[in-house]
Amino acid sequence: MELRFPSETRYLHMVHQLAKNLAESTGFQSVEAERIALAVDEAATNVIQHAYGGEPGHEIEIHFDPEGESLDIAILHEGKPLDSVPVPEFDLDQLVAEKRKGGLGLAIMREMMDKVEHGQAGAGKNVCVMVRYKQKGSERG
Repeated sequence: MELRFPSETRYLHMVHQLAKNLAESTGFQSVEAERIALAVDEAATNVIQHAYGGEPGHEIEIHFDPEGESLDIAILHEGKPLDSVPVPEFDLDQLVAEKRKGGLGLAIMREMMDKVEHGQAGAGKNVCVMVRYKQKGSERG
């Protein structure tokens, strides 16, 4: 399944709902589907805010592949590369107490998914690939 949408935050709710519904239809329980949707939401937000600098008028593609042992999700864009950088450990309770906003997208994505990788997709596109295994006990990393 493929979704294309403009680089505008007003579409993020739709993206979130689609990702959650797709994950549930693939066999994930509601709580796990919500975690997957949150990761997709964060990835799309990073593309809008950082790869495209908040500029509307660009396109984002999301490819969902629910076949096999995992749900594979690829977010493609033609903006600035979102290099994978080490994300330090963080204390979520402390961050909430500090009312910190922003800067946690990659950490959230890595917490919610089994794999998160950034790279080149060819034809001038950058990609963020996220994987969530369907079976409990699959290796997370």
